[in-house]
Amino acid sequence: MLGNFKFMVKFPFNFERKSKMAEQSMSSFVDEILEMNCLSCVICKEVLRPPIMLTQNLGNVCSTCYEEKCELSQMTSLPNEPMEKILKLMKLPCRYKQKGCEETLSYEDLLTHQNSCRYRTKLCALFRFTGCDWEGNRNDFATHFKECHGDHVINFENNIFFLETSLRDLNLVKLLIMNKKVYILRMQTNPTKKKLFYMICNVKDEHSSFCEYSVKHKGSSDNYIKTKSKILSSYNIYNEFDENIAVQVDLEALKQISQISDTITNIFKIKAEESRAEHLDEKILHFFECPVCKNYMKPPIYQCQSGHSICNSCRPRLEKCPTCRAIFGSTRNYSLEGLTSGVQYPCLYHDLGCPETAIANVISRHERECQFKPYSCPFTNCTSTGNYHTMINHLIAFHSESVIYNGATGMHLILFLYHTEYFKNREGRFKRWYGL
Repeated sequence: MLGNFKFMVKFPFNFERKSKMAEQSMSSFVDEILEMNCLSCVICKEVLRPPIMLTQNLGNVCSTCYEEKCELSQMTSLPNEPMEKILKLMKLPCRYKQKGCEETLSYEDLLTHQNSCRYRTKLCALFRFTGCDWEGNRNDFATHFKECHGDHVINFENNIFFLETSLRDLNLVKLLIMNKKVYILRMQTNPTKKKLFYMICNVKDEHSSFCEYSVKHKGSSDNYIKTKSKILSSYNIYNEFDENIAVQVDLEALKQISQISDTITNIFKIKAEESRAEHLDEKILHFFECPVCKNYMKPPIYQCQSGHSICNSCRPRLEKCPTCRAIFGSTRNYSLEGLTSGVQYPCLYHDLGCPETAIANVISRHERECQFKPYSCPFTNCTSTGNYHTMINHLIAFHSESVIYNGATGMHLILFLYHTEYFKNREGRFKRWYGL
């Protein structure tokens, strides 16, 4: 009879150590089955992506390969749900483990991580168009572009750059370098849809680089269409161009508004991070945005028979409303015009650096004389463009034989072209006299 004796049992191990041993054992088990390709797609050799299809005489196929390989739809296949359940219970190493990544994650988290893993191997963004077979990490991406594709690199400061494109440029890729930030511009022209598509992607996926940007698209006239968007992740650099997430520009509308024939001048402005905060006037101005050119409407503001408003620059160029296709008359939106008296408008050329803001009638006068206003060289065979000071220097440097310039005062510039004289005053306006 044991009576009141107490027994104490001492286990020869601790549970914490046992847990670590179990984790190590599971990790070794996962490594073994990965080496045996038990969790890999028989086609792409990557870890299976659900829904997993078990195909007769072939094996397990991931969703991506099953959708892309048309011949698989002709074969007998069944969803492999047990395999999907097993994958969800396991922690898997990142596919870039051999390159230094030590992450081990659940299957669902792993797919998200691998898209932005800093050890991820990058392909050259031009490989689809030039056959370039470069492959490396994202830190070497810009260096490769500079050394091997220098004609596709655009360096710029002050957040603004110009890019001339042709309607014949079906696929265009540019590396954009703004100070220490690096982006990729992808642009496609779709002649069938009569649309221009483009997107800007962040190469390094830095949080501070996911900012907004705007683009002015123009032709030979001073009118343009403006688009706005946000910079996308690097995921969109290496995958098929997705028109659904790209910015769209209607080429037919652009031809009417900006008088383009073949060449489009695109003026990009990437906003600095500190300019994200919206002020009250910016929120109000959103309601004055023209649906065609994206500029802010100032009196007179016209509207279609259904009530959609349009600016006075676009109205003469369009017969029907771009929103509902209703006919335009001469009806004006006096209610909206009345609100403009209390709104501070930014200068039309604020994307080019002008800081001026004022009420509608004052800012309109300023815009006619704004020093940031872009000009085209008046010589027929010259395609140079720039603001007032840039164009003055250009004319003196490249067309000196046709220029008389008062260097003492810097006030007057006279151009002699085919018996026609052009005079440009310091306010930046061209005047013309005939018959001289």
